[in-house]
Amino acid sequence: MIRLKRVGGQVQQVPNGLRYRIPEINWDSTRVLGLHPSFDTLVGAVISARQANPHHAAEQKWSFDRAAVAEEVEAFNVRICQSMGWTNFLAEIGGSASVPFQPLSPQDASLLQNAAAKAKKLWAGINTLNAWLDSGEPPVPQEQAEKRAATCVACPLNGSGDLTSWFTAPAANSIKRQLERMQQRNISTSLDDKLGVCSACLCPLRLKTQTPIKFIRPNISNEVITELNKGKNCWLVAELTS
Repeated sequence: MIRLKRVGGQVQQVPNGLRYRIPEINWDSTRVLGLHPSFDTLVGAVISARQANPHHAAEQKWSFDRAAVAEEVEAFNVRICQSMGWTNFLAEIGGSASVPFQPLSPQDASLLQNAAAKAKKLWAGINTLNAWLDSGEPPVPQEQAEKRAATCVACPLNGSGDLTSWFTAPAANSIKRQLERMQQRNISTSLDDKLGVCSACLCPLRLKTQTPIKFIRPNISNEVITELNKGKNCWLVAELTS
């Protein structure tokens, strides 16, 4: 039997976090729980989602039994690990494997790749901002920050909503701490209340508009630049190429 490895009796997290999908109701755990829920939390969320959709539950003969759902959730994540070659997260527990290899559906594979890309982009941005804040160096000159902010306010990539609508709890908490550090240094622009999160680079714009370009350059990918070019006169692209 192939299972996920346990650490201290608890199911070990896998790359990009444990997940589950219910395509019949377009339910994806990453949208509800973020990228790294505990196994027990994930199982409970799957049961709740099924209970909230009794018609589909009856039609699909979904189980509400916690042990049975746990088996399904584990099997789903075992298949992900097998498909991605993450064999070091799997353990064979005697006998023949009860969860044979099954390729992920194209939709599931695409969602997994997208989640991985988003996580990579997000933490690259957080590390960039930490590098600047930890350096103790000053922000860009006020005039430059104001011009950057004005560009972002007019850009369609300036996303609205609070941090928790964009990020999982650990990432949102990291960004909140960064904003607190910036506020302690009395760093701001006159447009801060209109700045949200850039949907291309996933950076909080109140911070990004203050960051010297030398801290941004090492951590930005060509893929992100491509996304930024879909915006309106992105200052970041202009400064990187000047």
